[in-house]
Amino acid sequence: MDFEYDAIDAGIDPGGLRKRSNVRLLICYIIYCVKKPVKKDFVITAMQKHGIANYFEILDAFNDLENKQNIVAADRDNDLYTVTKSGRLIAENLSDELPKSVREYAMQAVMELLTEERNQTENSAEITKVKNGFMVDCHIKGEDEDLLGFQLYVPDSKQARLVKKNFQSNAEMIYKIMIAAITNDSDFAVKTLEEIADSKKRIYR
Repeated sequence: MDFEYDAIDAGIDPGGLRKRSNVRLLICYIIYCVKKPVKKDFVITAMQKHGIANYFEILDAFNDLENKQNIVAADRDNDLYTVTKSGRLIAENLSDELPKSVREYAMQAVMELLTEERNQTENSAEITKVKNGFMVDCHIKGEDEDLLGFQLYVPDSKQARLVKKNFQSNAEMIYKIMIAAITNDSDFAVKTLEEIADSKKRIYR
């Protein structure tokens, strides 16, 4: 192992973090940037998604940061963490030591996880076995009541899971399309479909 690089590099992609101090720094940076308590699992998954850091090094870094009071458990039952004053100073003053690509990949991954979690909370989809297939019961929730609810029949469980996943990921677009169809607003429908096409282009770039 190179003296300069003291972290385990198994599973790390080129450009990943090979210094333990940088692994700790990235954890502080992620939690600081989210601006609210974030799940430990989300941080770990985000740092592993693009081969940024070794799994065991991430766990050790979490323990070290917690022992030094750079991060604290905001809710142990849900494994939520936030930065302390010292952790915030680390993120603010030292984040430039991390490669820009590492910071961007990690933040993109954790924000995707947070968005998925929010979608699952705000947009429910329950699968029920019925005769000759499955029924997916979909709801978009407002503050006090459902904004939209519908049921969709599919013949098998694979399609039911796909419908559930796509509904929870694209509930806002589905709501817009249905409003456009119900109100016969063709201009709004065209605009919404263009938004969907643009979002797919960004995903596959």
